[in-house]
Amino acid sequence: MPDSRALIALVLCGAAARTAEIQPIIDRPPTLPQGKVDLTLHGTYTNWGNGSAAGAGPASLEGETLALGVDFGATDQFQLGFVVALPIHPGAGFGSILGGAGVALGKESALRVDVGYERVGFNGDTGTLGLTHIDRFFSGIGGHIKVPITPTIAFVSGRTGVVHFGHFANIGDSGTGFYLGSSLLTEAASDFFVVSGGSNDSSTNIGINLPLGLLLQPDPQLAITLQAGYSAVIQIPSSGSAQALHFVPIGLQAVVSATPALDIGASFFLDGYVGNSGGSSSGNPGYFDLRALMLWFRVRV
Repeated sequence: MPDSRALIALVLCGAAARTAEIQPIIDRPPTLPQGKVDLTLHGTYTNWGNGSAAGAGPASLEGETLALGVDFGATDQFQLGFVVALPIHPGAGFGSILGGAGVALGKESALRVDVGYERVGFNGDTGTLGLTHIDRFFSGIGGHIKVPITPTIAFVSGRTGVVHFGHFANIGDSGTGFYLGSSLLTEAASDFFVVSGGSNDSSTNIGINLPLGLLLQPDPQLAITLQAGYSAVIQIPSSGSAQALHFVPIGLQAVVSATPALDIGASFFLDGYVGNSGGSSSGNPGYFDLRALMLWFRVRV
C-alpha cells in the first residue's frame, strides 16, 4: 500500500509539473521570444446563408480554405511571419501569400505591418463561365494590445500571428468555388487599417477595423475570448460612386494548450453586416448571413 500511494503521488506531481510548464496565453508576450518558431495549420469553413450575399442562386454558399503560417522570433521584440492560404473545396487552387512583421512596444502591446498578394476568382468546375482571375495586392497595419484586468481576465485587441491576419474566404456550390481571399471583405482582419487593389481590377478597397475582445483564462490550459468590434469596408470603383459597408462582428474563440508546445484553437465568427452608405442595399446580407468556423493547430519549436 505505501508503494501504491507513493506511485500515485509521483504521477500527480508529474502531471502538476507538466501543467506548470504551460505558459497561459494571458501571460504570453506580444511577440515570440528570440529563436522560437510557431508553425500553424489553420482551416476555415465559410458559409453564406440564404444566398443573400451573392444575389440569386442556391440557398447557401459554402467552402473551405487551408492556411499554413510560420512565425519566427528574430529578437525578443521583433518577429517575422509568412503564410500561404489555399482554397481547397470547392475548386482547389492558389489563394494568398502574406508576409508580416511584429514589433513589441512593451509587455502588453505590439505593432504589426503586413503585405500580401492573392488570386481572387473562380476555381474548379467553371464550365463556360469564361471568367479570369484577379490579381490583388494588399497591405495592412495593426497591432496587438493586451491590458490585464485581473490575473485571469484581460482586454485584448488585434493579434500578431501572421496566419490570423484575416478571414481567407472561399465559397461555392456544385463543384465551383469563388475565392475571395482576405482583402475584398476585411471585417475579420486583425489589422486596424487594410488597403487593397488589383493590377487587372480597377477597384480599391479600404478596411477600417476596431477589433475588441475579452480574454478569460480560467485555467492555464484553457483560454476563451469573447470577440466584438466595428468594421467599415470602403469600396472605391474606378468609375461611379464609392460605398461603405458597415459591420459589427462578433465571435467566440477557445484555445486549449495541450502541452507547452501545442495549442489547439477553434472559433465561431459572425461578420455581422448591419448596413451600407452610398450604395444600394438590394441583395445585401442580413446580420447572421455571413459566418465562419475556424480550427487551427499551433506548434512552437
